[in-house]
Amino acid sequence: MSQVISALDSKATIAVVEDDEDIRSNVCRYLTRAGFEAWGAESAEDFYVRLLRDHVDLVVIDVGLPGEDGLSLVKRLATQGVPTVLMTARADLDSRIKGLNAGALQYFVKPVDMQELVAGIRSQLRNQRLHSGGAPVLPVWRLDKPAARLQAPNQKSVSLTTRELEILSCLMQTPGAVISKQALSESVGARDLEDDFHRIESALTRLRRKTLVDTGMALPVRAVFGKGLVFVI
Repeated sequence: MSQVISALDSKATIAVVEDDEDIRSNVCRYLTRAGFEAWGAESAEDFYVRLLRDHVDLVVIDVGLPGEDGLSLVKRLATQGVPTVLMTARADLDSRIKGLNAGALQYFVKPVDMQELVAGIRSQLRNQRLHSGGAPVLPVWRLDKPAARLQAPNQKSVSLTTRELEILSCLMQTPGAVISKQALSESVGARDLEDDFHRIESALTRLRRKTLVDTGMALPVRAVFGKGLVFVI
């Protein structure tokens, strides 16, 4: 996960996760004119990959994203101390409550007044700086191979089977890099590419469930369509 730095120490960087290209571009342009650094992502998965190389102070998120939805992304970032605001067409009270309960600091309904959005972002960055004291946040996942355990950023851990350890060893050797089906299959001694990659995916499904139960955090392994898997945090 990228380091989060106080907006007091540098120009604040805002990420905009929005699948509509026009809206995403317009919001990024306005934020740039308002004095922020800004970059966009079309999905949660795209955001995770981009976050490996780009800094962020606050994330503006649409609820209706393809793949992992916006509320799931908000929850994940909330556990890691990354401030978020929601920007969505869902104006009903129930949706607002769900968004704020998920961890969003503010909830903006489309079409969003850009001046209001900027004011809200600045307010949240000030609050974040005051509450954190400007301290950086750097959540880290650690793999303890001798003990066959994966430790989450919150210091809780999950025990691993031999197959799970082999898969994570391959993925975490180069975090942020997309590992192909063939490379993953070879890392566990597979011979039949498609059949054994299906087994790898099944093992990861079980590991995701187990990691969430034992640590309260989601396993940061994402599929990159047509390419393979990546350990994104």
